[in-house]
Amino acid sequence: MTRIAPEEPRRPTWSGDRINAVAVRLERDHHLDLATVWPHVWLILPEETRTQITTARQNLTRATTLTAWALLYLPLTVWWWPASLITTTLILTGWARTRTTTDTYALLLEATACLHIRSLADHLGLDPTGPLTPETGDALTRHLTPTPPPIPPPHVAG
Repeated sequence: MTRIAPEEPRRPTWSGDRINAVAVRLERDHHLDLATVWPHVWLILPEETRTQITTARQNLTRATTLTAWALLYLPLTVWWWPASLITTTLILTGWARTRTTTDTYALLLEATACLHIRSLADHLGLDPTGPLTPETGDALTRHLTPTPPPIPPPHVAG
């Protein structure tokens, strides 16, 4: 099953499911909301880690761009038969690269979150001891989730 999807599929594409699986696992195992915690983790990451994640994301963008080029060549296949060879090559190459780079990007996101969450908790003064627990994850998510603005009091006519 994990070859197809590491978690229950919820997105329209394999790539979307692969990246979403990171958020699902962090929520289930550590009670962390990745969308809430990630910007704060990013700010405390060492430069080398940021560079690796940025490179992986750029590689993913290049792979999906290659697939988009295939779609641009597709209409040409009606008038020019060699375009079908180009289109097929671009689709197959783009598909393979997208799967590989998505997997790499998702692995880096999950590993980075797991390795640097404790540091974030320390920076915020939550002082976790031992392994990351769901209680620490709840505290981090709660601490970093913005609160809604207060409801203004009703206007009193004078």
